[in-house]
Amino acid sequence: MKWHLLFYPILFAVTLLVCNNPFFWDTVQLASKHGHFFYDTDFQSLILPGEIDSGHPPLFGMYIAMIWKVFGKTLCASHLSMLPFIFGAVYFLHAIGSRLVGQKLAIWLTLICLADPVLASQMVLVSPDLVLVCCCLMALWAIWENKFMWLALAVIGLGLISTRGMMVGAALYLFSLIAATEKITLNLVFRKLLPFLPGGILVASYLFYHWMEAGWIGYHEGSSWAPSFQKVDFKGFVFNIGVMVWRFLDFGRVAVWLAILVIGFLTLKRSNWKLPKIDRFETGWQLILLTILLFLAIGPTQLFYTGLLAHRYFLPFFLTLSISLLYFLCNKYPWVAKKKVKNLVLPVVFIVLATGNFWIYPQKIAMGWDSTLAHLPWYSLLKETEDYLKTEEISLEIVGSAFPNIGSREIYELNGETKGFVEKDLATNCYLLFSNIMNDFSDLEIAELNSEWEKIFERNLGGVNVILYKNPKRSLCEN
Repeated sequence: MKWHLLFYPILFAVTLLVCNNPFFWDTVQLASKHGHFFYDTDFQSLILPGEIDSGHPPLFGMYIAMIWKVFGKTLCASHLSMLPFIFGAVYFLHAIGSRLVGQKLAIWLTLICLADPVLASQMVLVSPDLVLVCCCLMALWAIWENKFMWLALAVIGLGLISTRGMMVGAALYLFSLIAATEKITLNLVFRKLLPFLPGGILVASYLFYHWMEAGWIGYHEGSSWAPSFQKVDFKGFVFNIGVMVWRFLDFGRVAVWLAILVIGFLTLKRSNWKLPKIDRFETGWQLILLTILLFLAIGPTQLFYTGLLAHRYFLPFFLTLSISLLYFLCNKYPWVAKKKVKNLVLPVVFIVLATGNFWIYPQKIAMGWDSTLAHLPWYSLLKETEDYLKTEEISLEIVGSAFPNIGSREIYELNGETKGFVEKDLATNCYLLFSNIMNDFSDLEIAELNSEWEKIFERNLGGVNVILYKNPKRSLCEN
Protein backbone atom coordinates (compact mmCIF):
# COMPACT_ATOMS: atom_id res chain seq x y z
CA MET A 1 0.00 0.00 0.00
CA LYS A 2 1.18 3.54 -0.76
CA TRP A 3 0.96 4.83 2.80
CA HIS A 4 2.03 8.35 1.84
CA LEU A 5 -1.32 8.87 0.12
CA LEU A 6 -2.98 8.89 3.54
CA PHE A 7 -1.41 12.28 4.25
CA TYR A 8 -3.70 14.04 1.79
CA PRO A 9 -7.11 13.17 3.32
CA ILE A 10 -5.68 13.66 6.81
CA LEU A 11 -4.37 17.14 6.00
CA PHE A 12 -7.62 17.99 4.22
CA ALA A 13 -9.55 16.98 7.36
CA VAL A 14 -7.21 19.04 9.56
CA THR A 15 -7.73 22.07 7.32
CA LEU A 16 -11.50 21.67 7.64
CA LEU A 17 -11.15 21.51 11.43
CA VAL A 18 -9.28 24.83 11.56
CA CYS A 19 -11.01 26.58 8.66
CA ASN A 20 -12.98 28.94 10.91
CA ASN A 21 -9.93 30.06 12.90
CA PRO A 22 -9.25 33.81 12.59
CA PHE A 23 -6.05 35.17 11.12
CA PHE A 24 -3.16 34.97 13.55
CA TRP A 25 0.21 36.61 14.12
CA ASP A 26 1.90 37.94 10.94
CA THR A 27 -0.80 36.46 8.71
CA VAL A 28 -3.05 39.30 9.90
CA GLN A 29 -0.96 41.63 7.74
CA LEU A 30 0.53 39.36 5.09
CA ALA A 31 -2.75 37.60 4.27
CA SER A 32 -5.73 39.55 5.61
CA LYS A 33 -4.70 43.21 5.37
CA HIS A 34 -2.98 42.70 2.01
CA GLY A 35 -5.92 40.66 0.77
CA HIS A 36 -8.40 43.33 1.89
CA PHE A 37 -6.51 46.01 -0.01
CA PHE A 38 -6.60 44.15 -3.32
CA TYR A 39 -10.15 42.91 -2.72
CA ASP A 40 -11.49 46.38 -1.92
CA THR A 41 -9.62 48.14 -4.75
CA ASP A 42 -10.23 45.45 -7.41
CA PHE A 43 -6.47 45.04 -7.98
CA GLN A 44 -6.10 48.59 -9.30
CA SER A 45 -2.61 49.00 -7.83
CA LEU A 46 0.38 46.73 -7.27
CA ILE A 47 1.70 49.02 -4.52
CA LEU A 48 0.29 48.51 -1.03
CA PRO A 49 -0.44 51.45 1.28
CA GLY A 50 2.65 52.44 3.25
CA GLU A 51 1.24 51.33 6.62
CA ILE A 52 0.95 47.71 5.46
CA ASP A 53 3.65 47.56 2.78
CA SER A 54 6.43 45.40 4.22
CA GLY A 55 8.49 45.43 1.03
CA HIS A 56 7.56 41.94 -0.16
CA PRO A 57 6.08 41.38 -3.62
CA PRO A 58 2.27 41.33 -3.15
CA LEU A 59 1.56 37.98 -4.84
CA PHE A 60 0.21 36.28 -1.72
CA GLY A 61 -2.23 39.07 -0.86
CA MET A 62 -3.43 39.10 -4.45
CA TYR A 63 -3.94 35.35 -4.33
CA ILE A 64 -6.06 35.60 -1.18
CA ALA A 65 -8.09 38.44 -2.69
CA MET A 66 -8.74 36.36 -5.82
CA ILE A 67 -9.92 33.46 -3.67
CA TRP A 68 -12.33 35.81 -1.91
CA LYS A 69 -13.62 37.19 -5.22
CA VAL A 70 -14.37 33.68 -6.50
CA PHE A 71 -15.44 31.78 -3.38
CA GLY A 72 -16.52 34.54 -1.01
CA LYS A 73 -14.63 36.42 1.68
CA THR A 74 -14.71 33.81 4.42
CA LEU A 75 -12.22 32.29 6.82
CA CYS A 76 -12.94 28.82 5.47
CA ALA A 77 -12.18 29.84 1.87
CA SER A 78 -8.94 31.43 3.10
CA HIS A 79 -7.78 28.28 4.88
CA LEU A 80 -8.82 25.96 2.05
CA SER A 81 -6.82 28.10 -0.37
CA MET A 82 -3.70 26.76 1.35
CA LEU A 83 -4.42 23.14 0.37
CA PRO A 84 -2.58 23.26 -3.00
CA PHE A 85 0.59 24.31 -1.20
CA ILE A 86 0.10 21.88 1.68
CA PHE A 87 -0.43 19.02 -0.77
CA GLY A 88 2.45 20.26 -2.92
CA ALA A 89 4.84 20.30 0.03
CA VAL A 90 3.85 16.74 0.96
CA TYR A 91 4.19 15.55 -2.63
CA PHE A 92 7.68 16.98 -3.07
CA LEU A 93 8.80 15.77 0.36
CA HIS A 94 7.83 12.26 -0.64
CA ALA A 95 9.43 12.64 -4.08
CA ILE A 96 12.69 13.87 -2.56
CA GLY A 97 12.63 11.15 0.09
CA SER A 98 12.01 8.48 -2.55
CA ARG A 99 14.95 9.73 -4.59
CA LEU A 100 17.29 9.72 -1.61
CA VAL A 101 16.32 6.59 0.33
CA GLY A 102 13.63 4.79 -1.68
CA GLN A 103 9.85 4.84 -1.39
CA LYS A 104 9.70 2.51 1.59
CA LEU A 105 11.65 4.85 3.86
CA ALA A 106 10.52 8.12 2.24
CA ILE A 107 7.45 8.29 4.46
CA TRP A 108 9.75 9.06 7.39
CA LEU A 109 10.83 12.35 5.80
CA THR A 110 7.21 13.46 5.50
CA LEU A 111 6.42 12.34 9.06
CA ILE A 112 9.42 14.13 10.56
CA CYS A 113 8.83 17.35 8.62
CA LEU A 114 5.11 17.43 9.44
CA ALA A 115 5.91 16.79 13.11
CA ASP A 116 8.17 19.85 13.13
CA PRO A 117 6.14 22.43 15.09
CA VAL A 118 7.22 25.31 12.84
CA LEU A 119 5.94 23.69 9.64
CA ALA A 120 2.94 22.10 11.37
CA SER A 121 1.86 25.48 12.73
CA GLN A 122 2.22 27.20 9.36
CA MET A 123 0.01 24.49 7.86
CA VAL A 124 -2.93 25.53 10.05
CA LEU A 125 -2.49 29.22 9.22
CA VAL A 126 -3.14 31.21 6.05
CA SER A 127 0.58 31.67 5.57
CA PRO A 128 2.83 32.79 2.72
CA ASP A 129 5.55 30.60 4.24
CA LEU A 130 3.59 27.56 3.03
CA VAL A 131 4.03 28.84 -0.52
CA LEU A 132 7.73 29.38 0.14
CA VAL A 133 8.15 25.84 1.51
CA CYS A 134 6.27 24.28 -1.40
CA CYS A 135 8.29 26.23 -3.99
CA CYS A 136 11.59 25.51 -2.22
CA LEU A 137 10.92 21.76 -2.19
CA MET A 138 9.70 21.87 -5.80
CA ALA A 139 12.87 23.68 -6.87
CA LEU A 140 15.13 21.20 -5.05
CA TRP A 141 13.33 18.24 -6.62
CA ALA A 142 13.49 19.92 -10.07
CA ILE A 143 17.23 20.55 -9.75
CA TRP A 144 17.92 16.89 -8.95
CA GLU A 145 15.53 15.63 -11.62
CA ASN A 146 16.66 18.19 -14.22
CA LYS A 147 13.12 19.53 -14.74
CA PHE A 148 13.64 22.93 -16.37
CA MET A 149 10.01 24.17 -16.43
CA TRP A 150 9.26 22.99 -12.89
CA LEU A 151 12.36 24.78 -11.64
CA ALA A 152 11.46 27.98 -13.47
CA LEU A 153 7.93 27.90 -11.98
CA ALA A 154 9.28 27.24 -8.49
CA VAL A 155 11.76 30.13 -8.71
CA ILE A 156 9.00 32.50 -9.85
CA GLY A 157 6.98 31.47 -6.79
CA LEU A 158 9.95 31.97 -4.48
CA GLY A 159 10.78 35.37 -5.91
CA LEU A 160 7.25 36.76 -5.80
CA ILE A 161 6.27 35.46 -2.35
CA SER A 162 8.79 37.33 -0.18
CA THR A 163 12.29 38.77 0.01
CA ARG A 164 13.32 35.62 1.89
CA GLY A 165 12.05 33.63 -1.06
CA MET A 166 14.42 35.65 -3.24
CA MET A 167 17.34 34.75 -0.98
CA VAL A 168 16.35 31.07 -1.03
CA GLY A 169 16.20 31.23 -4.83
CA ALA A 170 19.73 32.68 -4.95
CA ALA A 171 21.00 29.89 -2.68
CA LEU A 172 19.36 27.25 -4.87
CA TYR A 173 21.01 28.70 -7.97
CA LEU A 174 24.44 28.40 -6.35
CA PHE A 175 23.55 24.88 -5.28
CA SER A 176 22.48 23.88 -8.80
CA LEU A 177 25.75 25.26 -10.14
CA ILE A 178 28.17 23.78 -7.61
CA ALA A 179 26.40 20.40 -7.48
CA ALA A 180 26.31 20.04 -11.27
CA THR A 181 27.88 16.81 -12.52
CA GLU A 182 30.31 18.60 -14.80
CA LYS A 183 33.15 21.06 -14.59
CA ILE A 184 32.13 24.62 -13.70
CA THR A 185 32.69 26.82 -16.74
CA LEU A 186 31.29 30.15 -17.90
CA ASN A 187 28.96 28.26 -20.20
CA LEU A 188 27.65 26.20 -17.25
CA VAL A 189 27.17 29.36 -15.16
CA PHE A 190 24.86 30.82 -17.80
CA ARG A 191 23.14 27.53 -18.59
CA LYS A 192 22.26 26.92 -14.95
CA LEU A 193 21.00 30.50 -14.74
CA LEU A 194 18.37 30.03 -17.48
CA PRO A 195 15.55 28.55 -15.35
CA PHE A 196 16.19 31.25 -12.74
CA LEU A 197 15.94 34.10 -15.24
CA PRO A 198 12.11 34.40 -15.52
CA GLY A 199 11.76 34.70 -11.75
CA GLY A 200 14.75 37.01 -11.51
CA ILE A 201 13.40 39.32 -14.22
CA LEU A 202 9.97 39.47 -12.57
CA VAL A 203 11.51 40.22 -9.17
CA ALA A 204 13.83 42.90 -10.56
CA SER A 205 10.93 44.49 -12.46
CA TYR A 206 8.73 44.62 -9.37
CA LEU A 207 11.47 46.00 -7.12
CA PHE A 208 12.31 48.69 -9.67
CA TYR A 209 8.61 49.59 -10.05
CA HIS A 210 8.18 49.68 -6.26
CA TRP A 211 11.21 51.95 -5.93
CA MET A 212 9.85 54.29 -8.60
CA GLU A 213 6.38 54.43 -7.00
CA ALA A 214 7.17 54.25 -3.28
CA GLY A 215 10.75 55.48 -3.18
CA TRP A 216 12.20 52.59 -1.22
CA ILE A 217 13.03 48.87 -1.37
CA GLY A 218 12.92 46.44 1.57
CA TYR A 219 11.80 48.80 4.32
CA HIS A 220 11.72 52.48 5.22
CA GLU A 221 12.31 54.29 8.48
CA GLY A 222 8.70 55.40 8.85
CA SER A 223 7.21 51.90 8.62
CA SER A 224 5.60 50.15 11.60
CA TRP A 225 8.13 47.31 11.33
CA ALA A 226 11.18 49.59 11.10
CA PRO A 227 12.17 48.84 14.74
CA SER A 228 12.83 45.24 13.68
CA PHE A 229 15.44 46.52 11.22
CA GLN A 230 17.37 48.60 13.71
CA LYS A 231 21.06 47.68 13.73
CA VAL A 232 22.41 46.07 16.89
CA ASP A 233 25.73 46.77 18.58
CA PHE A 234 28.31 44.07 19.34
CA LYS A 235 26.49 43.04 22.51
CA GLY A 236 23.25 42.77 20.56
CA PHE A 237 25.01 40.75 17.87
CA VAL A 238 26.26 38.24 20.46
CA PHE A 239 22.78 38.14 22.01
CA ASN A 240 21.28 37.43 18.58
CA ILE A 241 23.66 34.50 18.13
CA GLY A 242 22.30 33.04 21.35
CA VAL A 243 18.72 33.61 20.17
CA MET A 244 19.49 31.94 16.83
CA VAL A 245 20.95 28.89 18.58
CA TRP A 246 17.82 28.77 20.73
CA ARG A 247 15.62 28.91 17.63
CA PHE A 248 17.59 26.04 16.10
CA LEU A 249 17.07 23.85 19.19
CA ASP A 250 13.58 25.00 20.11
CA PHE A 251 10.34 23.02 19.98
CA GLY A 252 11.98 19.60 19.90
CA ARG A 253 14.47 20.23 17.09
CA VAL A 254 17.25 19.45 19.53
CA ALA A 255 16.55 15.79 18.65
CA VAL A 256 17.44 16.41 14.99
CA TRP A 257 20.70 18.08 15.93
CA LEU A 258 21.64 15.39 18.44
CA ALA A 259 21.02 12.65 15.88
CA ILE A 260 23.14 14.48 13.28
CA LEU A 261 25.95 15.11 15.78
CA VAL A 262 26.01 11.49 16.95
CA ILE A 263 26.11 10.21 13.36
CA GLY A 264 28.92 12.64 12.53
CA PHE A 265 30.90 11.77 15.66
CA LEU A 266 30.67 8.03 15.16
CA THR A 267 31.47 8.36 11.47
CA LEU A 268 34.64 10.33 12.19
CA LYS A 269 35.58 7.91 14.95
CA ARG A 270 35.30 4.92 12.63
CA SER A 271 37.42 6.68 9.99
CA ASN A 272 40.19 7.46 12.51
CA TRP A 273 39.09 11.11 12.71
CA LYS A 274 39.81 11.75 9.04
CA LEU A 275 37.35 13.55 6.82
CA PRO A 276 36.37 11.48 3.78
CA LYS A 277 37.46 12.76 0.39
CA ILE A 278 35.08 15.47 -0.79
CA ASP A 279 33.26 14.68 -4.02
CA ARG A 280 30.81 17.43 -4.94
CA PHE A 281 28.88 14.98 -7.09
CA GLU A 282 28.04 12.71 -4.15
CA THR A 283 24.55 13.24 -2.69
CA GLY A 284 25.68 13.44 0.92
CA TRP A 285 28.07 16.30 0.19
CA GLN A 286 25.41 17.98 -1.92
CA LEU A 287 23.06 17.95 1.07
CA ILE A 288 25.74 19.44 3.31
CA LEU A 289 26.37 22.11 0.68
CA LEU A 290 22.65 22.86 0.36
CA THR A 291 22.24 23.18 4.12
CA ILE A 292 25.20 25.57 4.36
CA LEU A 293 24.01 27.71 1.43
CA LEU A 294 20.49 28.05 2.83
CA PHE A 295 21.86 28.99 6.22
CA LEU A 296 24.14 31.61 4.67
CA ALA A 297 21.26 32.99 2.61
CA ILE A 298 18.88 33.33 5.57
CA GLY A 299 20.85 33.40 8.80
CA PRO A 300 23.84 35.77 9.05
CA THR A 301 22.11 38.98 7.90
CA GLN A 302 19.44 38.52 10.58
CA LEU A 303 22.07 38.70 13.30
CA PHE A 304 22.66 42.39 12.61
CA TYR A 305 19.07 43.48 13.32
CA THR A 306 16.85 43.56 16.39
CA GLY A 307 13.75 41.60 15.35
CA LEU A 308 14.40 39.23 12.45
CA LEU A 309 14.95 35.91 14.19
CA ALA A 310 11.50 34.32 13.97
CA HIS A 311 11.38 30.53 13.79
CA ARG A 312 9.50 30.44 10.48
CA TYR A 313 12.22 32.44 8.73
CA PHE A 314 14.46 29.37 8.95
CA LEU A 315 11.99 26.82 7.53
CA PRO A 316 14.00 26.01 4.37
CA PHE A 317 17.10 25.45 6.53
CA PHE A 318 15.16 23.27 8.98
CA LEU A 319 13.79 21.15 6.13
CA THR A 320 17.23 20.51 4.67
CA LEU A 321 18.42 19.40 8.12
CA SER A 322 15.66 16.78 8.23
CA ILE A 323 16.38 15.71 4.66
CA SER A 324 20.08 15.34 5.46
CA LEU A 325 19.37 13.37 8.63
CA LEU A 326 17.21 10.88 6.74
CA TYR A 327 19.79 10.43 4.00
CA PHE A 328 22.79 9.91 6.27
CA LEU A 329 20.82 7.68 8.60
CA CYS A 330 19.32 5.45 5.92
CA ASN A 331 21.65 5.49 2.96
CA LYS A 332 25.14 6.78 3.58
CA TYR A 333 27.13 4.48 5.86
CA PRO A 334 26.44 0.76 6.29
CA TRP A 335 26.92 0.80 10.06
CA VAL A 336 24.39 3.66 10.36
CA ALA A 337 21.97 2.11 7.90
CA LYS A 338 21.46 -0.95 10.08
CA LYS A 339 17.79 -1.56 10.58
CA LYS A 340 17.92 -1.37 14.37
CA VAL A 341 19.57 2.07 14.23
CA LYS A 342 16.92 3.46 11.88
CA ASN A 343 14.15 1.84 13.89
CA LEU A 344 15.38 3.63 17.01
CA VAL A 345 16.47 7.05 15.78
CA LEU A 346 13.65 7.89 13.35
CA PRO A 347 10.74 7.28 15.77
CA VAL A 348 12.58 9.11 18.57
CA VAL A 349 13.19 12.17 16.39
CA PHE A 350 9.57 12.12 15.23
CA ILE A 351 8.21 11.85 18.79
CA VAL A 352 10.47 14.56 20.23
CA LEU A 353 9.59 16.96 17.41
CA ALA A 354 5.88 16.26 17.83
CA THR A 355 6.07 16.84 21.58
CA GLY A 356 7.78 20.15 20.82
CA ASN A 357 4.25 21.46 20.25
CA PHE A 358 3.73 21.16 24.00
CA TRP A 359 6.76 23.25 24.98
CA ILE A 360 5.31 26.21 26.86
CA TYR A 361 7.71 28.75 28.34
CA PRO A 362 7.09 30.70 31.55
CA GLN A 363 4.88 33.76 31.20
CA LYS A 364 7.73 36.28 31.08
CA ILE A 365 9.66 34.50 28.31
CA ALA A 366 8.58 35.41 24.76
CA MET A 367 7.59 32.50 22.50
CA GLY A 368 7.19 32.11 18.76
CA TRP A 369 3.53 31.22 19.05
CA ASP A 370 2.98 31.15 15.28
CA SER A 371 5.57 28.36 15.11
CA THR A 372 3.91 25.82 17.37
CA LEU A 373 0.52 24.13 17.48
CA ALA A 374 0.43 25.16 21.14
CA HIS A 375 -1.28 28.37 19.99
CA LEU A 376 -4.45 26.57 18.84
CA PRO A 377 -6.44 27.03 22.11
CA TRP A 378 -6.19 30.81 21.61
CA TYR A 379 -9.08 30.88 19.15
CA SER A 380 -11.68 29.31 21.43
CA LEU A 381 -10.47 31.29 24.45
CA LEU A 382 -10.73 34.53 22.48
CA LYS A 383 -14.27 33.60 21.40
CA GLU A 384 -15.25 33.00 25.03
CA THR A 385 -13.80 36.37 25.99
CA GLU A 386 -15.65 38.15 23.19
CA ASP A 387 -18.90 36.46 24.26
CA TYR A 388 -18.32 37.60 27.84
CA LEU A 389 -17.70 41.18 26.75
CA LYS A 390 -20.87 41.13 24.67
CA THR A 391 -22.88 39.72 27.57
CA GLU A 392 -21.52 42.40 29.92
CA GLU A 393 -22.07 45.08 27.26
CA ILE A 394 -18.42 46.12 27.32
CA SER A 395 -17.36 47.73 24.07
CA LEU A 396 -14.19 46.39 22.48
CA GLU A 397 -13.04 49.96 21.96
CA ILE A 398 -12.41 50.48 25.68
CA VAL A 399 -10.49 47.20 26.07
CA GLY A 400 -6.74 47.39 25.63
CA SER A 401 -4.77 44.47 24.22
CA ALA A 402 -1.57 43.71 22.32
CA PHE A 403 -0.30 42.02 19.14
CA PRO A 404 -1.82 39.93 17.63
CA ASN A 405 -5.19 41.19 18.81
CA ILE A 406 -5.43 44.91 17.98
CA GLY A 407 -7.76 46.56 15.51
CA SER A 408 -10.92 45.86 13.56
CA ARG A 409 -12.32 42.37 14.09
CA GLU A 410 -13.05 42.27 10.35
CA ILE A 411 -9.30 41.97 9.73
CA TYR A 412 -9.11 38.93 12.01
CA GLU A 413 -12.49 37.25 11.60
CA LEU A 414 -13.92 38.55 8.29
CA ASN A 415 -17.17 39.27 10.15
CA GLY A 416 -17.80 42.86 9.01
CA GLU A 417 -17.18 44.22 12.51
CA THR A 418 -15.23 47.46 12.30
CA LYS A 419 -14.73 47.78 16.08
CA GLY A 420 -11.88 46.05 17.82
CA PHE A 421 -9.49 46.00 20.75
CA VAL A 422 -7.26 49.05 21.14
CA GLU A 423 -3.55 49.15 21.85
CA LYS A 424 -2.71 48.64 25.51
CA ASP A 425 -2.06 51.67 27.69
CA LEU A 426 -2.26 50.86 31.37
CA ALA A 427 -2.67 54.53 32.23
CA THR A 428 -5.85 55.00 30.19
CA ASN A 429 -7.42 51.60 29.39
CA CYS A 430 -10.66 50.88 31.25
CA TYR A 431 -10.20 47.16 30.66
CA LEU A 432 -7.30 45.12 29.42
CA LEU A 433 -7.19 41.71 27.75
CA PHE A 434 -3.97 39.85 28.47
CA SER A 435 -2.80 36.50 27.12
CA ASN A 436 0.50 34.69 27.40
CA ILE A 437 0.57 34.49 23.58
CA MET A 438 1.19 38.25 23.57
CA ASN A 439 4.92 38.96 23.73
CA ASP A 440 4.59 42.74 23.97
CA PHE A 441 3.83 42.97 27.70
CA SER A 442 6.86 43.95 29.77
CA ASP A 443 7.64 42.28 33.09
CA LEU A 444 6.68 45.51 34.87
CA GLU A 445 3.33 45.64 33.11
CA ILE A 446 2.58 42.03 34.01
CA ALA A 447 3.51 42.72 37.63
CA GLU A 448 1.26 45.79 37.71
CA LEU A 449 -1.68 43.89 36.26
CA ASN A 450 -1.31 41.08 38.78
CA SER A 451 -0.91 43.38 41.80
CA GLU A 452 -3.16 46.35 41.06
CA TRP A 453 -5.78 45.44 38.49
CA GLU A 454 -8.94 43.42 39.11
CA LYS A 455 -9.39 40.11 37.31
CA ILE A 456 -12.97 39.87 36.08
CA PHE A 457 -12.63 37.00 33.60
CA GLU A 458 -10.04 34.24 33.17
CA ARG A 459 -9.79 31.10 31.08
CA ASN A 460 -6.99 28.56 30.57
CA LEU A 461 -6.69 25.82 27.99
CA GLY A 462 -3.72 23.70 26.90
CA GLY A 463 -1.04 26.09 28.08
CA VAL A 464 -2.74 29.24 26.74
CA ASN A 465 -4.42 31.65 29.11
CA VAL A 466 -6.52 34.79 28.69
CA ILE A 467 -7.28 37.24 31.48
CA LEU A 468 -9.59 40.24 31.33
CA TYR A 469 -8.63 42.94 33.81
CA LYS A 470 -10.57 45.96 35.01
CA ASN A 471 -8.64 49.09 35.90
CA PRO A 472 -9.58 50.04 39.48
CA LYS A 473 -8.42 53.59 38.80
CA ARG A 474 -10.85 53.86 35.87
CA SER A 475 -13.90 52.26 37.45
CA LEU A 476 -16.20 54.99 36.11
CA CYS A 477 -15.34 54.33 32.47
CA GLU A 478 -18.40 54.18 30.32
CA ASN A 479 -18.94 51.04 28.26
